[in-house]
Amino acid sequence: MPIDKEMKICIRELFLWIALILGIFIILTTEALSLFNFLNRLSILICWLILFGFGLVKLHNLFRHISLNILSIKNLSSGLIFFSCLSLFVILLMTFLTALIYPPNTPDSMAYHMPRVMLWIQNQNVDFYPTLTTRQLYVAPFSEYVILHLQLIVNGDRLANLVQWFSMIGSLIGVSLIAREFGGNTKSQIFSALFCATIPMGILQSTSTQTDYVVSFWIVILVYFLLCYVRRGSPAYIYGFAVALGISMLTKQTVYIFALPFCIWLLINVIKKKPYHFLHLLIIPLVIVLLNFGHFSRNINLYGNPIGIHEEDAHSSLTNEVFDLPSVSSNVVRNLSLNLTVPNSRINEITRNAIVAIHDFLGVSVNDNKTSLEKFWIHFSLYESTASNTLHFFIIIFIIFLMIIRRFFDTSLWAYVGSIAAGFLFFSIVLKWQPSGNRLILPLFILFSPFVGFSLFKLQSKILSFVVIISIVFYAFPYVFMNKIRPLIGTIEKPLASRFIMKAAPVWTSSRNKLYFMFAPEFYEPFEEIANIIRTSNCKRIGINSGNGWDYTLWVLTREKKNTSNPKIFYIGVTNPSGVSLKNKNKEKPCAVFQFIYPSLDTSDTNEFTDKFINKFSKPPIYFYY
Repeated sequence: MPIDKEMKICIRELFLWIALILGIFIILTTEALSLFNFLNRLSILICWLILFGFGLVKLHNLFRHISLNILSIKNLSSGLIFFSCLSLFVILLMTFLTALIYPPNTPDSMAYHMPRVMLWIQNQNVDFYPTLTTRQLYVAPFSEYVILHLQLIVNGDRLANLVQWFSMIGSLIGVSLIAREFGGNTKSQIFSALFCATIPMGILQSTSTQTDYVVSFWIVILVYFLLCYVRRGSPAYIYGFAVALGISMLTKQTVYIFALPFCIWLLINVIKKKPYHFLHLLIIPLVIVLLNFGHFSRNINLYGNPIGIHEEDAHSSLTNEVFDLPSVSSNVVRNLSLNLTVPNSRINEITRNAIVAIHDFLGVSVNDNKTSLEKFWIHFSLYESTASNTLHFFIIIFIIFLMIIRRFFDTSLWAYVGSIAAGFLFFSIVLKWQPSGNRLILPLFILFSPFVGFSLFKLQSKILSFVVIISIVFYAFPYVFMNKIRPLIGTIEKPLASRFIMKAAPVWTSSRNKLYFMFAPEFYEPFEEIANIIRTSNCKRIGINSGNGWDYTLWVLTREKKNTSNPKIFYIGVTNPSGVSLKNKNKEKPCAVFQFIYPSLDTSDTNEFTDKFINKFSKPPIYFYY
């Protein structure tokens, strides 16, 4: 990291550099231990103890270069700043408690985030294995690498949700630094962090094992280092940019889209202002390949390409099939509409009808399967895959308009905004529209946070700042306390035009095992019954004969008491490439076969989609053979 002898390094920037080091450490130790089939609790603990000892020595040497002022808070006595800091504290505390109280309980957690972790632990390596859910293989694995380390260290999933929560903390630090790079004072940095912390989708994501906040964190770091390079010119920031980009690519494939405009910005800046630094850019592809080599090579060996594109999995068919202007316009409009919902079904119906009318004008179908994964629908939601950032979206648009009216034209600021907008456009061009698309563009909302915070500082309107801060804080509280599947005080069962139907949160009375089934509570009893049969029958080889189910619950519910062996769980009847190419991985025959199938849902009635999808499953057919 760039440290001048007469300069103190900001402790917040040091945090970002340390995050890069930890990211490299997790990747290298995971891949290295995997090579020797030695990925277990003892080896991970030894690696972390060595790093901890080495880190103490290095931090001691760096201490004299560190500025302990996290933020200059001379104006903390200001009522609005005090309220902002207090709100930040409450949001972080409540989301931290939520992440600790609840286990991983989203369908994606059950289907592939957590099962891949358990199979890595079971196999003591991260090699590919036969599976009916191929997302466990080809999807970028960095978030699960971190969960893997935590799972082995604490011998359970108590800390699994904290990977995203810590990513939120890192993102708050990063956006405050970006605001500082634009010239923002203490107030603007605090407001930037608060805007980020109150993003509804971010609040919901911060307590789960999804990957959208993790990739957002790495994108924030690479953008911050880009700005540092543009303003200070130190090649060290190019290296930081390269590492953040490499880790982000190992976290989620959407980074290829969102990081592209910033990569172009860096290239143009080097060519125009510092052509003698061009050779430093060559480090970027080298770092990307080194950090992603293990995962890329496994995908190439199985699928013939580094990101695992294959026809057998529906989730691999995410890209648009047509790229004409009406189709791209359709995706732009529908992606924007994901942030136009409010807790009023009549208003949402008007919005949906307006979107349909726009498509009629464009001459394209709102449900064109060449540009859509599912039928078009939008609704108000407190669920982490479909929540809307409506208030934040309108604030961003309003602030952009005001900055243009006031004729504040800073080259780097508008290049920054343009890069975010280009990322959204590329997203709409490349990927098909989907109802859960709003969670994928979480990084863009987070990157807009320093723009909003800095703009409030430049506009110097106390009334505007007051209205924005108060509104986003109170708008955030339902998402903090009434998360659809991880509530602290209760859930909104069905938003109506005139009232809400409230249901108290079961967290204080339920066992932890029941909390795994918050998405579909009626699954708990049959799953527990099957687990009891497995435990009492002393079966130690369980075969799963269904994909995209609640596979992870088998590892949770069939665990025996300490000092006893847990059953081996693996997939059978695999006919996709992982089963054909890796058929010799599992030679054992199961003494129990588990098959889980849930019914398809009719989503034609968009007003009732959430209730049908989350609360009104019929009893699933579950087959158990012993």
